Amino acid sequence: MVVMTSLKKAKNGDWFSRKAIPADVRDAYGSAFGVGREERFRKPSSTSHMQAVAEFRDWDAMVSSRIDHLRSVAAGRGVTLTQRQISALCGEWYTWFTGQHEEEPGQASTWDSWYDTLNTAYERFDIVREEVTEEDPLPPAVQRHVDAKVQEIGHVATFLAEKEMLLSEDSRRDFIKTLEPELVAALALLRRRSRGDYSPDKRLSRFANSAALISSQNVKLAGMDCWQAFEAWVKERQPAGATVNRWRGVLLGLNSYFDKRDVATITDTEAVEWKGTLTTEDRSAAVANDVWLRAAITVFNWLKDNKKIAANPFDGLRIVGRKKPKKREREFLSDEWKAILKASLEASTAGRIKPQKIASRRWVPWLCAYTGSRPGEMTQLRGANVYQQDGIWIIDISPEDGTVKGASFRKVPIHEHLIAQGFIEFVKRSGDGPLFYDPSDRRAESKDPTKPAQPPYVITRNKLAEWVRKDVGVRDEDIRPNHAWRHTFKRRAARAGMEKRFRFAFCGHEDGDVGDHYETPTLEDMAEELKKFPRYELD
Repeated sequence: MVVMTSLKKAKNGDWFSRKAIPADVRDAYGSAFGVGREERFRKPSSTSHMQAVAEFRDWDAMVSSRIDHLRSVAAGRGVTLTQRQISALCGEWYTWFTGQHEEEPGQASTWDSWYDTLNTAYERFDIVREEVTEEDPLPPAVQRHVDAKVQEIGHVATFLAEKEMLLSEDSRRDFIKTLEPELVAALALLRRRSRGDYSPDKRLSRFANSAALISSQNVKLAGMDCWQAFEAWVKERQPAGATVNRWRGVLLGLNSYFDKRDVATITDTEAVEWKGTLTTEDRSAAVANDVWLRAAITVFNWLKDNKKIAANPFDGLRIVGRKKPKKREREFLSDEWKAILKASLEASTAGRIKPQKIASRRWVPWLCAYTGSRPGEMTQLRGANVYQQDGIWIIDISPEDGTVKGASFRKVPIHEHLIAQGFIEFVKRSGDGPLFYDPSDRRAESKDPTKPAQPPYVITRNKLAEWVRKDVGVRDEDIRPNHAWRHTFKRRAARAGMEKRFRFAFCGHEDGDVGDHYETPTLEDMAEELKKFPRYELD
């Protein structure tokens, strides 16, 4: 019997709970998980009640399942694996063991020491490990001693308990014996990682496909493949259209890679193998992490939250690689911003160009330059959001007009140079509607939620980037033709002596310091601070 646990508040406000380990599995639990008498749960007081309860339930279920697993092992219940399934299980272990250390592999001496410990098990009986063959196997007593060392160094009890994998006595013995050379290979890999060698690991290709383990583990199927999971996630979460469009290709590719298999059958080893295919000449590790892995982890976390899968095979995966050498800062160089702003003053009215498109080229670069706003926040701007408040001309950036990162609003004063150029007169002539796109250009809503139509302000933003690249001539691939205005604004503001809290307020950034929320600048303060920001002077 496992005593029920409850979530409580500690004296310092932290969320706290304890779970006693039953006496009948206490020794086995301590050996597998390093905890003797009780497991403890603790979360900081800043954790919301709902989040603390959810994490507590997951923790409680995990500990209970470990206890149930160890009792089953003690009772002698377990499955018998084929040779192919043992190979697949070794692959699961190899991924699990190396994955715990690859991010911080430490010193090479650590892995040398563990290898020496394994070799000592042979030397004790005057046997050279490299001379052992199938034709000349180890005596049973020696094999038992070596197996014990393999289990100790490889944390096999912990691995099997975490996987809730119950093996028969024969299968467990065969698994340990098969695992030994993989342990040596894992130690060698981590030794290379500790010396900075992150070249691809070819060892994984030798293991049987982890799907071979499915029949032995009695996996409960989810009833959907990766693409169907994405469709369900989109329907429930209703993410931003940009996110759907960005992740669509990821989930299509994932579904193809796994041959449209049920999501519940995808294993940790297979997830790692997929991760190994993501970096290419055209796709950096940063993009693979921020888009591809992030998409898979998010959708599969949703599956786990909805009880479709027991665990997320992509959880914790990250590509560790050398960053692309930084060739320049992310702000515009003076010749670049001058070229863009000059071109904006000379925006052509020739040809069949709509007035809104001309206006976007004329004003959006200047607005970004003097507000630090995201380009999409300016291309979605409406005339009704430019007005006077307490005698100060402001731009009211609101998520009601389109997309604002973090779905939060902010008001920013307008720089005197924009007013001097006639921006207010332009707004008055344009009316209360969209300033930089024609509402009649809005595309019909897509009936397929996984293929959302791009809003017109997004199209305008993208067209501006093309214009800067093709017509203005800012073609350096290490600079982003729209977003670089935010970096340019913040650096110029800092050089002009504008306080950090004002720079963050203009750009819609959050400092992360809770105390700063009590020091949010007023509109009057921002207008006064903006006077420090110098004009962009063109030659």
